[in-house]
Amino acid sequence: MKMPLVEANFAVTVDGKVSTRGHVPTGFTSDRDKRRLLEIRARGDALLVGRRTLETDNMAMGLPVRSLQERRLREGRTAEPLRVIFSNRGDLRRDMRVFRTPGAPIVVFTTRAMPAATRAWLERLADVRVEPRGRSVDLRRALQALARDYRVGVAVCEGGPSLLAGFVGAGLLSKLHVTWAPLIFGGAEAPTLLGPAASSLLRRSVPLRLESFLVEGEEACATYAVGRPRKISKTATAAGR
Repeated sequence: MKMPLVEANFAVTVDGKVSTRGHVPTGFTSDRDKRRLLEIRARGDALLVGRRTLETDNMAMGLPVRSLQERRLREGRTAEPLRVIFSNRGDLRRDMRVFRTPGAPIVVFTTRAMPAATRAWLERLADVRVEPRGRSVDLRRALQALARDYRVGVAVCEGGPSLLAGFVGAGLLSKLHVTWAPLIFGGAEAPTLLGPAASSLLRRSVPLRLESFLVEGEEACATYAVGRPRKISKTATAAGR
């Protein structure tokens, strides 16, 4: 079944961290990079985020640049990409910014763990898609639903690490955009692209192919295409970790 191409866009420090141990908001890059984020967001038919990132970054998940909206409209698309939220526990709050901000329709993928009271108010604001079995959302089925029911061809993931790890581990990520910021956060518990180091182990390595690399000011912006995962030996895994 057809599925969207999934691109991810993250800001990373020189020591590979996407946030601090305390999970501060990810606004540590330049204004130029924040514009780049919106340009990448504008290319997608849907914007994907996990619940923790949604809350930490106080996201509206919109496209607040008129010129980017107009370009999308000229291309025959909606002014803003579909807003898609993933939450295994369904612990969303009505006062979250995304639910108070007008914009594109909202779709929530969750499980039966979502409280009935939450689902009652949320269904008035969003399409709620409940995983029929299991305690976590099946990302492959979620992408298939986005393609089938919402005509999503390209989806842009902006976090968090757990959601990205799910796409990478399932072989569902097509492209990765990274802005390398001139900072060092440090800390074993500070999350990397795939989460804290202790929980980010993959079954196999995932090769990337560099498509572009641009230095702007003190930041470097790289785009990688994701190749097919290849098997690596246990020795290599131990050495790499």
